[in-house]
Amino acid sequence: MRILYACGLLVLGTVGCTDSTDITKFVYGGGQPGAGSAEGGEIRHENVRFLGQPVQTWIQVYQYNGPTAAMNAPFADASTGAFAPWCVDERTTAPTWPFHQITGATYLTLPQVKLSGPGITGTLDIVKTTPPNMAGNSTFRHHDFTYGGGAPGAPPMGFNGTLTAAEATADSDYTLDIGQGPMTYHMPAAFTAPLGIGMKDDKNPVLIKAGQDLEYTWTAPANDKGANGLTHNTHTYFNFTLFADPAAASPPLFICFPDRDGHQIIPKAVIDLIPPTGLIVNADLSHYMAVQMAGTEKRRFDLVSIYCNISIYSKQ
Repeated sequence: MRILYACGLLVLGTVGCTDSTDITKFVYGGGQPGAGSAEGGEIRHENVRFLGQPVQTWIQVYQYNGPTAAMNAPFADASTGAFAPWCVDERTTAPTWPFHQITGATYLTLPQVKLSGPGITGTLDIVKTTPPNMAGNSTFRHHDFTYGGGAPGAPPMGFNGTLTAAEATADSDYTLDIGQGPMTYHMPAAFTAPLGIGMKDDKNPVLIKAGQDLEYTWTAPANDKGANGLTHNTHTYFNFTLFADPAAASPPLFICFPDRDGHQIIPKAVIDLIPPTGLIVNADLSHYMAVQMAGTEKRRFDLVSIYCNISIYSKQ
């Protein structure tokens, strides 16, 4: 099976973010500086367990201008649709962020891409890839080029192959500067993924029983949703499970969200529709929407950090 190496493939919803507050009042990105701006780039910084290999660090950065805010890919919302309240269907055109393809963009050469934080001595210079890294290191989007990135392996390829696991230390703050001042974000805390996801190698897939719901639990780390339990801040994380078919023209299949921290049901309707084998991802993702100038345009810049686990599944 050909494997497309991706972990932070996710899209986020406003479902299952808490087990102690009214989730209908939780606004994804509410009050963040870039929440209302046109999408314009990101850092995607990941602590990854991939097919039972040693922990890898993946980092990529890019910025662009051109597309209007009306072209922003929406965030997935599992509260509506055929697979509510658990999952969002991504099989047709991958309609949500960050699967949906970026079109009409001009990618920008940046004056610097410097990262600091735990595991990094001084600052890490994230260099523009040569030849261009066009697929990114964690989504199925096409990019004209990125700073950093590279396909996983043993060790990972490209820029990612120069990184150590310590450079994505869990439960830690990191600061990025692309030439306009520092932007700080938080890497989610460590946790043991359910079903052995991430720890199982390609010879030992995660086994899923056909024809029934898939239900599982795990011990979720503490989640910071602000003093009122409703504030999406740099320390807030969102858990998701993603199914993907590496052989498909558009690999994302379904993204699913827990009903409460540490508890997930994948409905039979979704299990029936996934292929016999593919990728399963379980991760905690932190996403903060900053603002940066992209040339002459003021645009959203996403600070995305992920504690991610990837395995192959087999439906029995």
